[in-house]
Amino acid sequence: MRNIIILAILLFSLSLHAQTPPEVCARMLIGLGQDSITWQATPCASFGGYVLLGQQNGTGNFVALDTVTAAAYVQPNPTEAAWNYQVGMLCNGLLTNLSNTISNQRPATPDLRSVNIVNNTPVVSWDASPSTAVIGYQLYKENPYNSGNYFPYPNANSIVFGTSYTDNASADLLVRYALVAVSDCNKGLLGIGSTLDGTTGPHTSMVVAGTIDSCSQTIDLSWNAYENWKDGTQQYEIWLSTNGSVSTVLDTVPSSTLNYTYRNAQDNDVLVFQIRAVEENKNNVAFTNTLRFDVRVNRPMDFIHLTDISVQLNNEIKVAWTWDTDVDFKSGSLDRGNDSLLLSSRLALPVIGSAQNSFIDNNAVPDASNYYYQVQSTDACGQVVRSNIGRTILLETTAEEGYENNIHWSAAYLQYGEVQDYWLYKEGNRIATLSATDTQYIDQLDVRNEQEVFSCYWVIANVKMTFPDGTIRYTQSQSNQACATQGSSLQIPNAIAVNGINNQFRPLVIFGRSINSYTMKIFDRYGGQVFESNDLYDAWDGRYDGQPLRQGVYIYLIRYQAPDGTPIERKGTVMLIK
Repeated sequence: MRNIIILAILLFSLSLHAQTPPEVCARMLIGLGQDSITWQATPCASFGGYVLLGQQNGTGNFVALDTVTAAAYVQPNPTEAAWNYQVGMLCNGLLTNLSNTISNQRPATPDLRSVNIVNNTPVVSWDASPSTAVIGYQLYKENPYNSGNYFPYPNANSIVFGTSYTDNASADLLVRYALVAVSDCNKGLLGIGSTLDGTTGPHTSMVVAGTIDSCSQTIDLSWNAYENWKDGTQQYEIWLSTNGSVSTVLDTVPSSTLNYTYRNAQDNDVLVFQIRAVEENKNNVAFTNTLRFDVRVNRPMDFIHLTDISVQLNNEIKVAWTWDTDVDFKSGSLDRGNDSLLLSSRLALPVIGSAQNSFIDNNAVPDASNYYYQVQSTDACGQVVRSNIGRTILLETTAEEGYENNIHWSAAYLQYGEVQDYWLYKEGNRIATLSATDTQYIDQLDVRNEQEVFSCYWVIANVKMTFPDGTIRYTQSQSNQACATQGSSLQIPNAIAVNGINNQFRPLVIFGRSINSYTMKIFDRYGGQVFESNDLYDAWDGRYDGQPLRQGVYIYLIRYQAPDGTPIERKGTVMLIK
């Protein structure tokens, strides 16, 4: 009988030791001041309950906290301290089958590295957790954005295996994520996506937006700040690809700056921008979406060159200019005035036309005064560009005594131009080449050439233009035509010898072409008229009605008009000698 009892005790003891210990999980309920301990076990024979043992902060002995019959227990933990737990079973009044020690601490959640926008899709990446118990990661997403409400994503039962997640289902680029590491004992709804419950984050994607100002040729970029790197953001890099080139760093701005202005955008360029945040003290970067601009900026007028102001022989003024035609042209005008500071529109220019342009101004009096000209244009953005200013050459001439014509003119003026020399023309023939400083010339007339009584002149200035953009052009500027009429000179003899050499009486005329309304009359001493003629070159031969007159003194009366219309009368005596 005694042997049978001993055998029963041994069998009972073996059955106790053969019982599988409970599989325990413990986790801290953040914000509730409680720890939740759950386990799985098969009760032993003569089961008296489960004994929960605890050790606070990893020091001291395990103490019994409670004995329960259910496989779950909520242990108050108001300070949310670290606790280690074990669960055993009361079998036949003895504490047996103690479980392994389990902590209420979650596995270490790693740092989020970045939230990037890749091909218009948010991509979250993180470091691997150092905890060996980690089986994956639970991602949280704020919904709606900036609400502070975080939900397990894409659902409560999704665990991400790996260290990145591409959010292909995201309808927005601006999103915010948090992360928590998951172990076998920490599955399901693990928290609210804040640092209080062990999550890392939240990190927000960066989205860059921008506008282009076609008038100023600038692009304004702006983006939201990158959040929650442990050491903060060091700086933002502005990356740029131009016309398909490899993207490179264009510029950097401090972490406090969330905007950037790109200047001098060129028409027809394809510009692709991206902003990259750089973490302080680390190599982590986070980048935005790419932002493309097919640039269509205002094309301003690059230049207007006034190249020629010349008076034509018909007293019309020709104005010529060249200008940039690759421009968003709105309107233009050719301006004129007698004062360079008081110009008004002479001609509206509603279209750009060609690169080389000219206009004949027939509404001017260029032989009475100088005229200033300038061309201006207005582009689609209201920017006004003006040409250099030019002025006509005013030439005047006066008939002087001694059979000289005095020709003088105003200096040629084309802004950015340098006069090389002047060519002086008389009746279509160049009679002199003068230096750039000469503005006067005395023309000594040939009294033997009756044609020179009336002479017309003009001058041509040869000018070298050097424009501010480096363009060099040689041009000419022609003055108005001015004419001078020399007065006549009459030398009247005082005797006539009908049988001698001087057998006719008439004035010796110099430049007779300038004499108008000429009459010559001869009278005898009694006042009788013996001769009359309106022909300047007709002579009295001492006869009257074909009959010789007696020797003696006769009286002549000559009347005519000077070139300016002034009546002139010459009266005297002539001795008729036989």
